Amino acid sequence: MLLDQDWQGFKRSLATYTRIPLNIDWDSPKKHTPSVCFLPWVGVIVAMVSAWPLLFSGWSPEFQALLMIVSAVLLTGAFHEDGLMDAADGLVGGWTAEQRLTIMKDSRVGSYGVLAGIFCFAIKWWLLSQWITKSLWQDGILFVLLGWITVHVCARWLPLGIMTFLDYVSLGHSKAKSMISDFTLRGYAWIALSMLFVIVLIGVNAWFSVVLMLAVTGVCVGLYLVRRINGYNGDTLGASEQIAELLVLFTLLGWQA
Repeated sequence: MLLDQDWQGFKRSLATYTRIPLNIDWDSPKKHTPSVCFLPWVGVIVAMVSAWPLLFSGWSPEFQALLMIVSAVLLTGAFHEDGLMDAADGLVGGWTAEQRLTIMKDSRVGSYGVLAGIFCFAIKWWLLSQWITKSLWQDGILFVLLGWITVHVCARWLPLGIMTFLDYVSLGHSKAKSMISDFTLRGYAWIALSMLFVIVLIGVNAWFSVVLMLAVTGVCVGLYLVRRINGYNGDTLGASEQIAELLVLFTLLGWQA
């Protein structure tokens, strides 16, 4: 019975945070584990599917990295990237908390958002290219894949941490609010299990470095969001996930050096 609740929660999470077509009865009264708790496990699926360019060993690491990033973006429907660009426009362009939230609800993208998207994509492409090059030279294709999975799992811990410690803020009705639910003990267990999974992938020492880096980043991001909008919203969660992807890749490269 509990496993069925977990499965229902995972399917809802997969349907919410990716473009994978699933037949979900959103009005079903059946109990399910909060879908947001499976966000790290959705990262596993995204990473494994988007890693297909690694099968073509004749391609350059730069081209493989480009296709892997584009594949991940297409698979998630640019869910997190959209949040990054909207958050950049609002947080930087607004003068008051209300104005910043209003800008983030605007479907148009401004100059701050465009610049944030370009820089994030460029830095991620460079870091991933370096990861593929060094990993193929030292440890092989499997190590590249394990690192890519680690990036997508760990990066999703940061928004979960923000949701745990900050308040949700919005102007009027928000679609993102419907995707966010309170965590349960069983939901926390699935998040903890994803942490154990990463330890298996990269080892305790590298895992500790990643967690420490994310914890420090989480405190900094949390303080910044409280100061700018008194909490978090869906766009800032997407932005935090993108920032975390860059930092996890950078940390893994530091361990590999």
